[in-house]
Amino acid sequence: MTFLGCTLWLLLLTSCGTERRHNFAADGKVMQGDDPAWAAKDYADSTWNYWWKEKIPSDKIYWIRLYVDFAEEEAKDKNTGVMVIATAAYEAYWDGVKIGKNGTLQTEDTPEVPGTYHGFFPLPDTLLGFGEHVLALRCTKADTVLHGHAFALTDNYERLLRDPLHISMVMFLLAGIFIITGVYFFFLFLSGPREYSALIFSIICFVFCGILFMEYLKLFYLYAYPFQRTRMEIIGLGHLLLTFLVPLFLMKQFKFPYLKIMLAVMSVVVLIFELNYHSDFDWMAKMHNKLMWLFSFIIIIYACSLKKQNAYTVMAGFLCSFAVIWILPKFNVPFVSAFDISEFLAFVFIILSMLYAMTMRRREERLAYEASLVLSERLKNELLKKNIKPHFIMNTLTSLMDWVEESPKEGVKFIGALADEFETLNEIADHKLVPVEQEIKLCKNHLEIMSYRKEINYRWEQKGIDPNEIIPPAVIHTAVENGVTHSLPDENGDITFCLIFQKTEKNKTYTLQTVAGNRPDADGENQTVGTGLKYIRARLEESYPGKWGLISRPTKTGWETVILVGS
Repeated sequence: MTFLGCTLWLLLLTSCGTERRHNFAADGKVMQGDDPAWAAKDYADSTWNYWWKEKIPSDKIYWIRLYVDFAEEEAKDKNTGVMVIATAAYEAYWDGVKIGKNGTLQTEDTPEVPGTYHGFFPLPDTLLGFGEHVLALRCTKADTVLHGHAFALTDNYERLLRDPLHISMVMFLLAGIFIITGVYFFFLFLSGPREYSALIFSIICFVFCGILFMEYLKLFYLYAYPFQRTRMEIIGLGHLLLTFLVPLFLMKQFKFPYLKIMLAVMSVVVLIFELNYHSDFDWMAKMHNKLMWLFSFIIIIYACSLKKQNAYTVMAGFLCSFAVIWILPKFNVPFVSAFDISEFLAFVFIILSMLYAMTMRRREERLAYEASLVLSERLKNELLKKNIKPHFIMNTLTSLMDWVEESPKEGVKFIGALADEFETLNEIADHKLVPVEQEIKLCKNHLEIMSYRKEINYRWEQKGIDPNEIIPPAVIHTAVENGVTHSLPDENGDITFCLIFQKTEKNKTYTLQTVAGNRPDADGENQTVGTGLKYIRARLEESYPGKWGLISRPTKTGWETVILVGS
């Protein structure tokens, strides 16, 4: 976080902290045709139209004239150059003098060789006088899809070549931070429980990095001007994705109940704008940002109204982003649009607030998991003490003495069943998950012991059991113990336990049905607050955090305990 803060300060200092001297010319006039006289400084172009009002031809030569006004101090710099940004192949003339060309113009005999989107030309010392100058461009634009435009920026020639690289360096450093963050959360999603908010946040980081890279690609790579539309399409797609991804992340993070309705509304609104204004890339990028902010803020207000955890932190991040969008464009930033800088800095605040909210949530989940481990360990000890406490031992030994005296053979079986239960319980107590067959063995041993003690015929049945399945230790055993404690035998002196296993794509269900009569005190409240069910809940939370269910309820035929585990 500290490193990111230093990076932001470096960006601000790089953008605004150094003295700059540059002129930006954007109000160019255009005329179709070809006349060398149009390059002259004193040519009267009052009948020409501005380039944004004129449809620039795609197969003929046309001219653009841009005006640059030098102050006295700027006129003294003998190392001045001009950077031309144009979607065309062109020849450049400064006050009627040719200073270079970018690409090869299309003629009747030869096709156009596209120029680069950015062209750099040093200006002759003899043409650097005080006052107004004219940059005339003789152009062709073979690309029929790309919208035509031309801008010019004059400054110290060394700064024109160097400073854009400095700005792109800082922005790519910022992008690298978010690439690492995206990779971290992506692997976190793959290695841990399928928390889709982590995956969405990872994708947001990657999309943001992609937009940063494509936006500042123009500052360090001289690509052919037809690629400009492809670049803008990619940037537009990135903004479109963020319009959905950021609100989707917040809906997942704050458990927004109207997710499908919100997504449907967002889709309709975005589709309307895309169908009508898709080619107006800069305007659409701003509109996507406004829609993302609007939809996100609706979700945040909902979360704050319910006092959701970290909702106010996320709101603070969005309010900071709003302030940056409004304040920073008032400052002059060279080589790039001030809005572009403010947009990315604003989004940094949004991502930081989202990162904080998700980090705090994961911290709480980790603390809850550690608490569940402590609780599980404590309840495990309680369960072991319950099985070896003096009352249980004394009753069991008393029953054993009676069986040894009355029927030595049955007494030996009683001793064997008791030894098997303690041995199995000791084997599985320290394991997080055990095979379901071992769990069933423990249950059968316990029922055999209780049959000798209470002289009740405990029967065991099972349906659909998959021997390959695993389950937290002693959870079914504990449910069986509850059934033994709270159930009365039927008229034949029997109590039947039936374990049913069902598996679907989404979950697994263990249903233990106790076919018997219920004791008067065996109500739902007593069943849910006992040590046994607390132990089951703790074990399930330890093994399947947040992805389990437990139902313990009376039925017409006795009692039913349902354990549901998410796949």
